[in-house]
Parts: sequence; C-alpha cells; structure tokens
Amino acid sequence: MNADKKWGIALLTLTAACLIGVGTIIAVIDPFFHYHKPLEGLSYPLSNERYQNDGIVKHFDYDAVITGTSMTLNFKTSELDELFQVHSVKVAFPGAMYKEINDNLEKAVEANPNIRLVVRGLDKLWLLKDAQETGYDKESYPTYLYDDRLYNDVYYVLNKNVLCNSTREVLGYTRSGQKTTDFDTYGNWMHAFSFGKEAVDAVYCRVNKADEEQEMTEADLKLLRENLAQNVTDLAQAHPEIDFYLFLTPYSIYYWDNLNQTGTLRKQLAVEKEAIRLLVEYDNIYLFAFSDLFDMICDLDNYKDEIHYSEDINSQILKWMSRKEHLLTKDNYQEYCDEIYEFYTTYDYEALFS
Repeated sequence: MNADKKWGIALLTLTAACLIGVGTIIAVIDPFFHYHKPLEGLSYPLSNERYQNDGIVKHFDYDAVITGTSMTLNFKTSELDELFQVHSVKVAFPGAMYKEINDNLEKAVEANPNIRLVVRGLDKLWLLKDAQETGYDKESYPTYLYDDRLYNDVYYVLNKNVLCNSTREVLGYTRSGQKTTDFDTYGNWMHAFSFGKEAVDAVYCRVNKADEEQEMTEADLKLLRENLAQNVTDLAQAHPEIDFYLFLTPYSIYYWDNLNQTGTLRKQLAVEKEAIRLLVEYDNIYLFAFSDLFDMICDLDNYKDEIHYSEDINSQILKWMSRKEHLLTKDNYQEYCDEIYEFYTTYDYEALFS
C-alpha cells in the first residue's frame, strides 16, 4: 500500500472518529432533551422554546402542562402546582398560532398518559386563522427534532452550534454551580420591560379611523370553527380524562382602541362570542375570560404594550382558575358577551390620547 493511500485511509478514519465523538457528546449530554431528560449531575439552561419544548413534553416527569404564547411565559409552575396539587411543566411558544401549540400538546398526551391538567392561553388575535397556519418559517424550523426519522438527527448531533453553544452552555452551567433553569423562570420576560402608559404609548401606533365597520362573515365562521376543532376541541374530546383550563387572553384597552380604529371591533366581539359558544359545550373544557374586568384592562400599569400583561396578572389568573372564578358556562356566557359589547362599543377611546 503506497503512502498516499495510507494517508487517505488515516485521514478518513480520523474524521470518522471525530464525527462519532462529537455526535456521542451531543447525544449523551443532549441539551435539547431529544433522547432523554436531564442527566443527574448536569445543569441545563432552558432558554430556547422551539428547540427544547418537544423534548420536555416527551421525557420530563409531569402530570400538568402550561402552554400558549408569550402571554403564558410569565406563569409560574410552582404556583400552579400549589393551587392544583400537580407537578407541571411550562412549554410556551412565543408568537405561535393555535396549530403549533396543539401539535406540542398532542405529542405530550401521546408521550405521557399521566397528564390530568392543561392550562392554555387562547390568544384572541389568532381566532380567525387558518387551522393549518403556524406562523413560523418552515425552512428554519428544527423539524429534525420533531419527527421520528433517525437519519435527519445528523442535523442535531453533528451541529457545530449545538456543540459549541448549547452543549458547552450545559457544561458551563454545571461547572459554575448553577442549577437547571426552573419552569418559573423559563421564558419569563417580566423584568426585561417597562410597564405603564408611557411604555405602552412608546410602542403603540394608532391608525386612522376606518370609514366602515366590518361584520363577521360565513367565511369567518368557517375559519373559526375549523381552527377551534382541529387545534383545541378535538384533543379535549379525545381525552375526557384531562381537564383543559383555557382562557381568552386579557389584552389592554389599547387593543380595543385598535379594533375600534380599524373598524373590526364589533366583528371581533362577534367572533369571540361564537368561539365561547363552541367551547363551553365540552364537559372537560373550563373556559375563563377576563375582558369584563374593566379596571384591570384599562390600568396600563398592568401592560408593557397593547396586549402583553405583567406576571401579576398571570398569577391572578391561576388563582381565579383554582376558585372557578370568571368561568364561562352555557348559562352565563351570554351575559358576559353582552357586558363587554356594551362597554367596548361605547368607550371613550379619544380620552386615552387627549
């Protein structure tokens, strides 16, 4: 065997050994929990929802789930656990449509037969979305973490960023004596922002008043019903053993001003009413709504922008849920809808800006 051939074989052998070594390190430490839950003796930072949530629901120990968008990131699982006597995880997806959240919940239910409680925020912004819409860029989404195809795991175990950033971060956390991020802290954005009227005014862009008021159409109804069926109620119907505590996200008075300015206020109220009517039909769905708490909605100290509320509201929502306060039923939802319709269609929005 000549020297060039020996050199080539040695180089290939060394390359293969390096790749196997890298892959083994990532698979064993597993910063995204693709193969297993956190290893004892290692500390894991939880900081990337779309890379870690799938592994969390598949491999962690829990019997309750908090999920939703950024509206649910400030929930504290410790509070839910104490109020409902459960052991929960929080797997929120900032900016997610209903489908992405439901897909993760389906994975959770499939992987964990012990789930007995789901707390989920239903963003009113996404009620009228196509049932298949996700809101994320499919080209950049880590689908290799979500499917069962072993061959595309190479994008995970032979990924330079995973090795140099995520895996290295686990080792750094461990060496420095830090603990694995708890679910109270995971994703919490509370202390990164200012709250109050000045903060909301700084980011709110008020549009000119529309000339015409929009009405809910049959096409809107079709979108709503398909979205709720596929991404909310089908799962609840298939799993009567699980209690689904759902809530309509309580946006600020500036959100309602935007609806008023764009001519979509009455349409949105009609859409919400229909959504409520559909959801209260299910025995294991407990639907809560808070838009009738007008003092809270109009107090901008609770908000950092027109829709995002403080963690104090998240804590209060869990307390209300535990006491079944602000629960909508077949008997009382009409009264709730009438009350918020009267308030938001007659509110003096101009006074907010005078």
